[in-house]
Amino acid sequence: MDPITNPFAPGAGTPPPDLAGRDEMLEIVRIALGRARLGNPAKSILMVGLRGVAKTVLLDRMRDDAEGAGRHTLRLEAPEGRSLPAIIAPELRQALLRLSRIEKARDLAHRALKGLAGFANALKLKYQDITVGLDFKPEKGLADNGDLEHDLQALLESAGERIAKQLVCIHAT
Repeated sequence: MDPITNPFAPGAGTPPPDLAGRDEMLEIVRIALGRARLGNPAKSILMVGLRGVAKTVLLDRMRDDAEGAGRHTLRLEAPEGRSLPAIIAPELRQALLRLSRIEKARDLAHRALKGLAGFANALKLKYQDITVGLDFKPEKGLADNGDLEHDLQALLESAGERIAKQLVCIHAT
């Protein structure tokens, strides 16, 4: 095939003309998101494959579909040399701030932001020469003991619990 007119152009996030053969994966994700929204357990999904097989494009499509269905998402990339907390904290902060603008979710989002503040303070998050700070006073005892494994779990559970309650409130109206 002529390399100039060939529609297949592998590259990070370059969408192919069609996501052929991905309908089953998209349906699995749709079901998992629906189950999660109801508070039901869902299976995790792990995508693996060579560079250029459209993993990033598929993830972006799943994110677009979720956002289109009224779900809040985070897009995280893990470049080498950055810690997991430094990757998660800024994006989670943005998501919680978005939720805090919804009246019914404000108090829940603020408590989760306090947990994030404790998490950031306990782990002393820095990116190059910038220390990550939050505009919320930490809640004592919430994700602030300095142990990444336990603090991250507590933080995500706290944020997830608040987000789930917010979603139930919004859909109940």
